[in-house]
Amino acid sequence: MQVKYQDDIKKLLEAEHTTAQRNKIVSFIGSNSMKMKALMSFFLDSKWHWRFNQRAAWPVNVIGRKQPKMIKPYLEKMVKVLKNPSHNAVARNTMSIFQEIDIPEHIEGELYERSFEFLRNPKEPIAVRAFSISVLTRIAIKYPDLQGELIAEVEEHLPHGTAAYKSRAKRALALLKDQ
Repeated sequence: MQVKYQDDIKKLLEAEHTTAQRNKIVSFIGSNSMKMKALMSFFLDSKWHWRFNQRAAWPVNVIGRKQPKMIKPYLEKMVKVLKNPSHNAVARNTMSIFQEIDIPEHIEGELYERSFEFLRNPKEPIAVRAFSISVLTRIAIKYPDLQGELIAEVEEHLPHGTAAYKSRAKRALALLKDQ
């Protein structure tokens, strides 16, 4: 069954990959849950070519951060997709959203695992690793038993990290050590 608005969103995603086009997509979605469902199918569904997953990622990020209630029905599937994202943009934008929204308790465990895998992997793009530090820190603050391992992992990569990694890591370490 085809999702309502899918053809409209497909045309918007095919047009171009620019800030103006992202804004056009965000505006088209507005606060319409049916339109959001169609956009999320392009973001999360592997039946689409990876380019659709990539191009849907940016508007999903903007909507998810500005209107968390719109993204809430998809949070579990977003965490599952992190196990094998079709494109770096999917992981990057998903982690960006999770660093800003309230994380439901029932997905914290799996999200923590995925985030830790990203952090540990030096081949992951720096943005994904940096956002992962923020997500991990937010969860570890709630669960002190996680803090020691997280501090050790963040510190291990600190000496050879990029400026972005070092900045995010230092903020996280300050928060974690203050607990």
